[in-house]
Amino acid sequence: MQYDYLLYAITEAYCIAFAITIWKNLSSSLGSEHEVHQLRNMIYAYLLMLSTDIVWALIKDHFLRLPLYLNASVNALCIMAISGGCYYWFRFIEDRTGMWLLSHKKLDKLIAVPMVMIWTLDIISIFNGWIFYIDAGGNYQDNGKRFFLQTIVNYVYLVIPTVVSLERAIKVRTGQERSEYLTYALYMAAPLTAGMLEEQFEKVPLLALNIFMMILILFLKIQNLRISNDALTGLNNRRRLDHYLEEVLSRASKEHPITLFITDINGFKMINDRYGHLEGDHALQLFAETLKSTAARYYGFAARYGGDEFCMIITHAGCDPQRVAQEISDALAKKQETREYTFTVSIGYACVEEPDLRPQDILAMADRMLYQNKKKWHALHDV
Repeated sequence: MQYDYLLYAITEAYCIAFAITIWKNLSSSLGSEHEVHQLRNMIYAYLLMLSTDIVWALIKDHFLRLPLYLNASVNALCIMAISGGCYYWFRFIEDRTGMWLLSHKKLDKLIAVPMVMIWTLDIISIFNGWIFYIDAGGNYQDNGKRFFLQTIVNYVYLVIPTVVSLERAIKVRTGQERSEYLTYALYMAAPLTAGMLEEQFEKVPLLALNIFMMILILFLKIQNLRISNDALTGLNNRRRLDHYLEEVLSRASKEHPITLFITDINGFKMINDRYGHLEGDHALQLFAETLKSTAARYYGFAARYGGDEFCMIITHAGCDPQRVAQEISDALAKKQETREYTFTVSIGYACVEEPDLRPQDILAMADRMLYQNKKKWHALHDV
């Protein structure tokens, strides 16, 4: 018996192993927690596509024989995963470049509508073959012009980020930023070239290989950005903070206000003097974990500002700074319930809605509140 698609399946199995390795090594060094969250979702969609595509290859070689509806379900999951990957790529670029095409929160949800609609049609097609069907031989077949609707939705999610990334690459001043945006623009080349060549090379998983190549390039870009990480805490460092703050301030508006928090560990010198610098490092790491988890809840950006000072940036409406500051303090207290000693933090914050403010201006505004709160702490503790 001739196995035409066995190598196809083996190649995709290797892609799964490599993609899992990349997923396990993703970190928040790229930017906000939300950006990395979208990248992880992209890889989940890619893994689902690979897994179901392997099943398709095994069916083609008659290794597997599945009931009609189960066969159709596997194929539906595959094409749904491809659309999901395109959608999550759109969301990543939306966050990374600040597209904010739809500034109103309710309207922003419309971005997902095309994907939800096409997913619904894919599920319906399991039973009526509207987008695709399974032929008498148990093989997947797309339904011509109707399947073109699926292709249009996928390419809309790819074309818009490509255009925006190219626009940013033209406008930015530094070579590092230009290289980053050009990498994003290049992502669309993966499905485009696969689409043009897959009919000539049906027994080669071109789409899987091309997508993996782009994920790998993006991952290497992330690795290069690790020079912007603080070695002790794993948070973004001052260099990355300055760059990110300048980037988001240029897009500040009433719909997307920028809220900056500056925090300072109270009595940090006392911790070092009484318990040693190693314990001081543990205190910094403990608070960094607290700030990172808070930032993740708000899809924010956390960084070490310097010494025992940290910053967090939240870039969406509906943020109540006072409540967030209290959440930080409460979460820190909870993390220290079983420790030999406890410490607190002083917090200052500032919120801006205009794009003409410089990073040093908002930092100074937040720092003034931090200074006042620090004075109150010193007065209460006679330090």
